[in-house]
Amino acid sequence: MPRKKKLQEVGGLRLVAYYRYSGGSGQTEQSIEGQRRDCEAYAKLHGMTIQHEYIDRHISGKTDDRVSFQQMIRDSDKGAFDMVICWKTDRFARNRYDSAVYKKRLRDNGVEIIYAAESNISGAEGIIIEGLMESLAEYYSAELAEKMRRGMRESALKCQAINRCRPLGFTTDAGKKFIIDERTAPAVRFIFEHYAAGESAAYIVEQLNEKGYRTSQGNEFNKSSINRIIQNEMYRGVYISKAYDVRIEGGVPAIVDDELWRRAQAMAKLNKQKRAKYSAKADYFLSGKLYCGECGCLMKGISGHSSTNGEVYRYYACSNPKCKKHNVPKEELEGKVIQAIIDNLLQPEAMEALAEAMVAVQETDADKPNAEREAIQQELADVRRRSKNILDAIENGTANPHLTARLDELTERENTLRFQLSTLTDEKPLRFTKEEYLFLLEQFLIDPAERNEDYGRRVVHTFVTSMEVSDSKLLIYFNISEENADKNKNASPSELQKESSTVKRLVRVARIELTAS
Repeated sequence: MPRKKKLQEVGGLRLVAYYRYSGGSGQTEQSIEGQRRDCEAYAKLHGMTIQHEYIDRHISGKTDDRVSFQQMIRDSDKGAFDMVICWKTDRFARNRYDSAVYKKRLRDNGVEIIYAAESNISGAEGIIIEGLMESLAEYYSAELAEKMRRGMRESALKCQAINRCRPLGFTTDAGKKFIIDERTAPAVRFIFEHYAAGESAAYIVEQLNEKGYRTSQGNEFNKSSINRIIQNEMYRGVYISKAYDVRIEGGVPAIVDDELWRRAQAMAKLNKQKRAKYSAKADYFLSGKLYCGECGCLMKGISGHSSTNGEVYRYYACSNPKCKKHNVPKEELEGKVIQAIIDNLLQPEAMEALAEAMVAVQETDADKPNAEREAIQQELADVRRRSKNILDAIENGTANPHLTARLDELTERENTLRFQLSTLTDEKPLRFTKEEYLFLLEQFLIDPAERNEDYGRRVVHTFVTSMEVSDSKLLIYFNISEENADKNKNASPSELQKESSTVKRLVRVARIELTAS
């Protein structure tokens, strides 16, 4: 075995350092800085220089699966250094088996281990003391784990947050109690309300992402996000910690009430059943915009099968189980909606008026002041005013070093604002002519035989705000401004059917009588 070097003889040896900190509370980059400071002071005191550092961040010493640690061991196999310095024994390892194995491997490679904040006694006594310190480190780690578990369970029993993650819609107060985060809670309510109304997870995801909502981790939503949220009882006020076997009703404030929770779970059960063997897939493209004319709830798409021939029947049904409204055949209702769009908006005179209206809106928007530009200009003026005041003070001889430093900050901020302003000034909004709008509208004029569900979804998404259907009437609200709708508020239904473009402008609401089924 290589001879153990005495500290007074180590001046010319190659020394490296190993630093590590765990992921617990209070363990930060400052932990590394503290270890480095003590190790460098120790090395300097003994005439040594640390030539290289191996650092593992946010990793427990109870495992040897540490990238830099393993690299250090491999480098020792190559004879890359003669000594390694650690802050204390527990920085090297908190597991006695790992500690013994790797220390033997280092010593077999002729590498000595020294500590900056613990005694470095050579010989048999040093080995005994080192072994005791290792035992103490392992005991401390095990005891700490048990204490932490007991502490975590006590925190769970108090309904406190016990990890860094916060479910969407919640934040915590100073006492780590969950409170509703009104910035993100609307996304949770949106999910439950629309899911309970029968809308698909894909549609909900699309709407959430379009509205700019994000998950608790800051990512875009996906179908899995919806399923996890729907199944999380925390949103109805139940505190749950499976790791510590804690469940407390009313332990957190509820974001959704019990009725909405039950409806969402019933819909989840229904969706699960619909994915069974005879479940029929269909695109209910009116979902999300179609409301019951009797109770005001959203309509949902449902399907059933004939017990005799297995034929699939699809309907739009009210999501309110107490509502007496009859189901409406899917194809029949969707056909009426599409035909109403064509009759009211995709006729030559209506398309002409719609194109003119869109050009007018485009011009109005172009004339509106840019709020972002105005805010930057106001801040820029304020920065320039402050800079001028400081320059006046400098000219008058009343400035001090603090003001001079502040002038540098203001100059840097002015440069940033001027750059931001230049990027806004260079932006040119996309503009279309009336003819170009007409061309885009004409793309919806296709042969009836080619009108599939994708076509229906596109026209409904483009032209319809919402729909209300009762057993006798269908109301369709188009994406038309009130200003244009006012042009025909005094016109009778018979007048609206005339070919005169001076009367038939843009219809905001289409009323369709439904025959009794």
